[in-house]
Amino acid sequence: MSNEIRQDGYVNLMNKWGTSQDASEGYRFQRELVTPDMELTTLYHRALNQVGDGVASIFLIHGMLLEDHDYVETVRGLINGQGATAEYAVQMAEVSFAAAFSAMDSPYMQARAVDIRDISQRVLRALMGGRQILLMDEPAILVADEYLPSEVMDFDQRRLLGLITRKGSLDSHTAMLVRAYHIPAIVEVNVTPKCEGRLALMDGYTGSVYIDPDQEQLEQLRELYQANGRPKGHALSIQ
Repeated sequence: MSNEIRQDGYVNLMNKWGTSQDASEGYRFQRELVTPDMELTTLYHRALNQVGDGVASIFLIHGMLLEDHDYVETVRGLINGQGATAEYAVQMAEVSFAAAFSAMDSPYMQARAVDIRDISQRVLRALMGGRQILLMDEPAILVADEYLPSEVMDFDQRRLLGLITRKGSLDSHTAMLVRAYHIPAIVEVNVTPKCEGRLALMDGYTGSVYIDPDQEQLEQLRELYQANGRPKGHALSIQ
């Protein structure tokens, strides 16, 4: 049985139904939970050493979500009740639980949808024998719809100049990690793919992004940062 991950990170739905017995798929799921658990423990200790217990506890929370009874039983139910593959069952549990969190009234609880996506993608990688690789050939600003907490830990911070997300929340664990690691970031900015490779300027005061900024804009932001004791503004490229 082969599986493919599309560019959006989801398992190809052609693999919805398993060719092996349900018990085997259930065993695969239970067995592969060990790898994400070990990875989260490693991330916790790394963050603990680098930014302290308050932020590192994000990965303890991820560990609890990974072992959550309702989440695990939802996956098992899809495997045993519908004959789904472990990959498909995890993907469907991700969609269901993330949607439930997103529909809640509390912005804090809404932001937990990102955590569900993070742990689910981690389980999918374990099931499919893959690993998360984030390569940067040169210094750049990275742009995406959203970034997961574990992705922040995997960035090459020697080359990472800033993050821009089209969606996102200041209440998310991703935002907490970005602040703790002092990564410049702006959320809810609609930067289109056609901006890739072009010069850009992030204005942390207004949350604005200037594509192909002119010299006057550069100087104005540089003076503003200098007057307020902030680092100088920089012209940066989007990757």
